[in-house]
Amino acid sequence: MSEAQRWDQEYQDGRWNFLHKLREAPRYGAVAAYLMQAPRPFRLLDIGCGDGVLMQYVHPSLLSGYVGVDLSQAALDRFEGLPPGGVTRCADLATYEPEGKFDAILFNEVLFFTADPVAEMARYRKALTPNGVMIVSLYAKETGGARRILDQVHGALTGLDWTLLDHCRLTTLGKGTNWQLYLAR
Repeated sequence: MSEAQRWDQEYQDGRWNFLHKLREAPRYGAVAAYLMQAPRPFRLLDIGCGDGVLMQYVHPSLLSGYVGVDLSQAALDRFEGLPPGGVTRCADLATYEPEGKFDAILFNEVLFFTADPVAEMARYRKALTPNGVMIVSLYAKETGGARRILDQVHGALTGLDWTLLDHCRLTTLGKGTNWQLYLAR
């Protein structure tokens, strides 16, 4: 089974339905607040868009364009709230080539699934407009390879090559779920 087929199966089985639950609202709310730092209206590239949960938190009038990218066609088939003129693309973030320039690029919980997250951020950065922003949201798991990825992303975005506008760690008290979020230019 390919990686895309595995993700399709998980979406079909309801594995990712929890993303629509209240426990994800703090993260999506923070991502939406970070998006407000982009020039408005903004053109958004949403990498790891899944079935469009973010669109519950971003009013379409704020967007001048939207491209959602996800590896799972099953997720894209269930996409809710596609803004007028918006499109989705079924692609791997490592092979997708951005279509034009964007005022905001969001890596939505996907940098764990690429061999070199820092290189991917740098590659996508070329598709940002001069005042555009990059937002990175990562589930903050403190063990194994996840910790390594978190450290790599943190090191890159707090280094000299980026202007870090904000960085926060969110924790839900009920479940103890943690995320790291970054807003950079």
